[in-house]
Amino acid sequence: MKSYECIFIFPPEATPEVRKQQLKNVEDLIRKFQGSVQVKTEWGRKSLAYSVKKFREGYFVLIDFQMAPAQIIEFRNTLQLQEELLKFMLVSKDVKAGVTSQSEKSQTPNARPAYHAGSVQS
Repeated sequence: MKSYECIFIFPPEATPEVRKQQLKNVEDLIRKFQGSVQVKTEWGRKSLAYSVKKFREGYFVLIDFQMAPAQIIEFRNTLQLQEELLKFMLVSKDVKAGVTSQSEKSQTPNARPAYHAGSVQS
């Protein structure tokens, strides 16, 4: 199991009962893909930098969870089909990211640092 973190943005006009059901649906979806929720943090209603589906605000929730890497692509595809979500961002929580051992440095003296998707290499 690998650790992931996902920020979900829900429509701001939902009542507390509807919001509770939306969060339960997301947690059930995580469990459906053999994942387990570790921490759930509700950030509340916040302004968006740009409008998303005609909304200028959204209700933000951060969920830390664990899931098998083989399941994460299908999980992401299923999230994209959820009409109750305005937007989401799913990232891997790799504690060793960016750490290079001394032996790797000595073997490749002119090596460039690893770039993540979306970065431009020159």
